[in-house]
Amino acid sequence: MNPATLAEGHDDRRTTAGLTGHLRAQARRYGVDRSYTFLTEGADGLVGERRDYRDLDAAALRTAYLLDELAGPDRLALLLFPAGFDFLRSFVACLYAGVTAVPAPLPGNDAGARRVAAIVRDCGLDLVLTTAERRADVTRQLRDAGLPASVRVVAYDGPAAAPRPLPPPAEDAVALLQYTSGSTSDPKGVMVTHGNLGHNLAEIQARLGSGADTVGALWLPHFHDMGLISLLGCWYCGGDGVFMDPMTFLRRPVRWLQAIGRWRATMTVAPDFAYELCARAVPPAQVADLDLSSLRVALTGAEPVRARTLAAFGERFAPAGFRPEAFSPCYGLAENTLLVTSVGAGTAPTVRWAEPRAWERDEFRPAPAGQGIALVGCGTPATQEVRVVDPTTREPVPAGRSGEIWVRGASVAAGYHHRPADTATTFRARTRDGDGPYLRTGDLGALIDGELHVTGRLTDMLVVRGRNLCPQDIEHAARDLHPALAGGFGVAFAVTADREYVVLVHEVRRTLLDGTEPADLADAVRTRLARDFDMPPPGVVLVNRGAIRRTTSGKVQRRLMRELFRSGALRPLHATLPPALREPAAAGHPDGPVDPTGAKEH
Repeated sequence: MNPATLAEGHDDRRTTAGLTGHLRAQARRYGVDRSYTFLTEGADGLVGERRDYRDLDAAALRTAYLLDELAGPDRLALLLFPAGFDFLRSFVACLYAGVTAVPAPLPGNDAGARRVAAIVRDCGLDLVLTTAERRADVTRQLRDAGLPASVRVVAYDGPAAAPRPLPPPAEDAVALLQYTSGSTSDPKGVMVTHGNLGHNLAEIQARLGSGADTVGALWLPHFHDMGLISLLGCWYCGGDGVFMDPMTFLRRPVRWLQAIGRWRATMTVAPDFAYELCARAVPPAQVADLDLSSLRVALTGAEPVRARTLAAFGERFAPAGFRPEAFSPCYGLAENTLLVTSVGAGTAPTVRWAEPRAWERDEFRPAPAGQGIALVGCGTPATQEVRVVDPTTREPVPAGRSGEIWVRGASVAAGYHHRPADTATTFRARTRDGDGPYLRTGDLGALIDGELHVTGRLTDMLVVRGRNLCPQDIEHAARDLHPALAGGFGVAFAVTADREYVVLVHEVRRTLLDGTEPADLADAVRTRLARDFDMPPPGVVLVNRGAIRRTTSGKVQRRLMRELFRSGALRPLHATLPPALREPAAAGHPDGPVDPTGAKEH
């Protein structure tokens, strides 16, 4: 389907030059009347710096001339920018110039520099774009990480280039390499084409009903797929964007909600943890000063959506005018550009209750409301096809049964850069009867009454006594058991020794222990989890706040934490473990304390 005709009410004056033509047409149409505002902390609260479409389009075009002159035969550019206008203008400039953009986090430490260096080596680029203020530091960090001088680091406001014709890129030209792996040795770049990007932006516009009256309030990292597409989506639909550095939100979550009220935002987007954090961390006195009544769509995705989070946020912020029907649970991934399914704007989320024993056998049987396992519906696809398939037999499963989510449609990316084998496995999957190709997402879910319910990752699922247990359920249950656990993150995983063991590593806020000894807390957690999940008592490792490694979008890095546990790199406050697992967790890291920030991943 042509993405130009996908969204109802789409601008009929759009040029035939694809995504870039559409963005330029929006800039001409709205000029100084639409803008982005970047928010920073001021002495008296948030301060906004505004740039209108006309200014952004002109700046992007000037940078596109420079990129067209500097880009080598590979037509790739790594974008290393802090949050702000420089990244937005540079990304759009890459689109205009037909240069493949490779967004990455600005290195903050040696581990970050090594990750960026691994991306550079993987895609073979030799051009890095950053700001004049960061150029010297970025150059030094990349050289220290082993990159040669042939990798050029160029400032955004570098030498001017002469205007030149910029032919519109083909629909199958790669617009973006979205790197998804957190590993410094094995990064994977998802090849998102101009056609993919235009199609997914149009799908999002259609599902959310966004247009010229949209005001988006955003804080997610610009190098994260959800953050990037949401940021670009404001320009695509002709609305206004209000955005901030992720650290502004993480330091003071209320700033996000204040921005919604002050700039009368109609749309926002965040993972489940952000809504849960606000419901827990924003006190009633601050709620009284908020106004969320303008919010029509609050997208929630990037991790399993919790019914308890929706209820807690809705209850806490109802006095501020938040309406529960504004919540729009969604499902997406970088390999599909972003959005796969979502609940439509103005439609209250659906929560279905599953009978636990049947659900452990991958079968949905309804349970009375408030009993069993709560499953939040993530809506339906717009134009794409979603199937649920047995990951072992490749047989499609009937409605109401859990399996791997497979996707087919125009938003599915072209594959992994320079990885034909991985591309064939992930992007060219076929069912047992030969139907395909499909994208294998690696995510688990079920279609119930036509709506997708996402339950976890295929590789994260815990198998205990022949039953499937979702690690996120164990993590969230533990958080409720004591105030010292409620403010931190936990991660559950399986470790094999003489048999399979479940281990929970959880942060503790020591000031809230209130006399409880860590050993007693660990024993209480083990007893409660064993009872609630009908499993052998898990190993419990209690660690300081900040020790759980997370991605830049806030998700726990489960596989990394498992490896840190197995290698003895954790420094626990206390560990209660079966004898077969005691040595790794009790051992200190030989090189000193573990960096709590960890390597960043998308």
